[in-house]
Amino acid sequence: MRIRPTEIIPLAGNLLKYLQQIVDHIATLKASGIEFDEEVLAIYISDKMSDWKPKIKGKVVLDDDTRFACARFLSGIAFNLIKE
Repeated sequence: MRIRPTEIIPLAGNLLKYLQQIVDHIATLKASGIEFDEEVLAIYISDKMSDWKPKIKGKVVLDDDTRFACARFLSGIAFNLIKE
């Protein structure tokens, strides 16, 4: 099976949107003085992603476990971006 870049672009765009939501959430948490870690961020964004059903070649590619792994990946990126 060959996956074309045009099939991934919509998925990548949504991943960027969710990454930005995490970064924005981090700013809110920091401003409120609330402690957080990657797991807290992953739970937050996983909830936001719950209705997202991305497809590649007509197949839904995120089950619950994969969605949480994706959320954890994005939260790790965001957490590393804000490290001082």
